[in-house]
Amino acid sequence: MVGLFYHMTESMHDPYRINFEKMRKMGGVEFEGTVDPTDVEQWLDRMERVFEQLECSDVAKFKYVISLLQKDAYDWWVSVSNAKYVPPAYCDAKKNEFLNLRQRGMSIAEYEQKFLRLSRYAGGIIKEEKDKCRKFEDGSNDSIRKNVAILQHEKFCKLVSAAFTWERLDKEETSRNENRF
Repeated sequence: MVGLFYHMTESMHDPYRINFEKMRKMGGVEFEGTVDPTDVEQWLDRMERVFEQLECSDVAKFKYVISLLQKDAYDWWVSVSNAKYVPPAYCDAKKNEFLNLRQRGMSIAEYEQKFLRLSRYAGGIIKEEKDKCRKFEDGSNDSIRKNVAILQHEKFCKLVSAAFTWERLDKEETSRNENRF
């Protein structure tokens, strides 16, 4: 992503390109996401200090921060980013795809990734995090849904973690049963 950003800024003769390289050297590091709010605050504080040194505009700050998001943090950004520049017919199709999304043969990791990508088109459906949890549960395979629904998680990251655990335990049990015969 950084390479793409660099290429784009170089081709547009963006005055922020040089500052972006300086920022990376000054300690601006990628952010992968965390459930610990302290880690987020520390990262944001570090980024703000770098921005002050570089005297960045708000537009440049936005570009820099988005380019540093990785893994879960980037998936989160994609799920909350605005889809207003996408044709309405496409948004409607993706919204329907989200409404009909089921885990089926996907692993929890694959299901979570697809769920997060499609959820950005479901603005009016998922108003709160607990709604997001219920929708994820509803689309999960029966064996996982039965085991995580009873926990009534209202934090998406905790629900997904529990689903990963149940998936792992189910695979281990299946493997043990196969080894018996």
